[in-house]
Amino acid sequence: MRGGVKVHVTLRRLMGVELACLELGTLIRLSGLGVGNFKCGDGWAGFTLSNDVNALLRVMDRAALVREVRVNGVRHRPTLVNALPQVVKTDSPHLNPLHALLMINLSGVREGPLLDPFSGLGTIPRVAGRLGIWAVGCDIKNPHDAICDASNPPVRSHSIQAVVTDPPFNRVFRVGIRLSGLYLGFLESIIDALTDEGAVVMMTPSYLLSLIIDEAYALGLTPYCLGVDHVHGALSRFIVCLSKSNKHPGVVTLISLIGNTVNLTGDEAELKR
Repeated sequence: MRGGVKVHVTLRRLMGVELACLELGTLIRLSGLGVGNFKCGDGWAGFTLSNDVNALLRVMDRAALVREVRVNGVRHRPTLVNALPQVVKTDSPHLNPLHALLMINLSGVREGPLLDPFSGLGTIPRVAGRLGIWAVGCDIKNPHDAICDASNPPVRSHSIQAVVTDPPFNRVFRVGIRLSGLYLGFLESIIDALTDEGAVVMMTPSYLLSLIIDEAYALGLTPYCLGVDHVHGALSRFIVCLSKSNKHPGVVTLISLIGNTVNLTGDEAELKR
C-alpha cells in the first residue's frame, strides 16, 4: 500500500506479546479498515491507514491492550478502558473488567449473541453491552442473572456467535462436582450451540490447561490464543481461545502472525525499515 496515514500504537504488556498483537489484528480485521504494512512487536504496533481516521480511533477505543495511538504524530488515548463499569473489585477473586474486554475482543464477536454460562456477577455481559453486543449471562447459582446449567445451556442449535466465560477455578467456589468434570461437560455441551464460525474464549486454571486443550482437539476445535494471568504465587490462570472454523477472524489473524505478516519478535526500529 503506497501513501496513507502512518499509525503507531503503544500496547499494554499484559499476558504476553502475542495476545496484544492478536487482539489488535482481530479488531482491525473485523472493522474492514484499509491497513497496510502491519507490524507488531513487544509493546508496539505500526501500520499505514488508507481510509477513515475516526473509524480507526473507534476501533482502538474498544481495544483492551491499546495504551496510546499516534496518528501522523498526534496522540490519542482510548477512553473505554477507564470508563468500564466497575462491577467487581479488581483485587477480588472475580473477573477483572479489563480481562473481560480482552476476552470479548479475542472472540471476534461482532453484534452477538454472546453467551456467558458462568456469568457470576455479570462482568462479561455488562462489558459486552457497553460495546453494543447482544450478550446473555446465566449461572447455576447467581440470583442476578438467569439460572442455567452450563452443561445443558438453554439455547438453540447454531445460535451463539461466541461463548466468553470465566468458570469457577478453585475450591472457594463450591459447585458440587469436580472442576475437571465441570469444564469438560461445558465444552461438550456448547459445541452444538455455536455458529459455524463461532468461538469459545474462556479462563482456565493452569492445572486444567492440558485437559482443556486435549478436549478441544477431540471436539474439533482449533486453539488460536493462549495467555497467562499470574494471580499469585500459587495460582496462574490462562485465557484460552477455541474456534470451530479456520475462517474465524482470530484464526486468520494468527495465521498471518505465524506467516510473518506481523513481526512478533522485533523492536520499534523494525517499523522504520
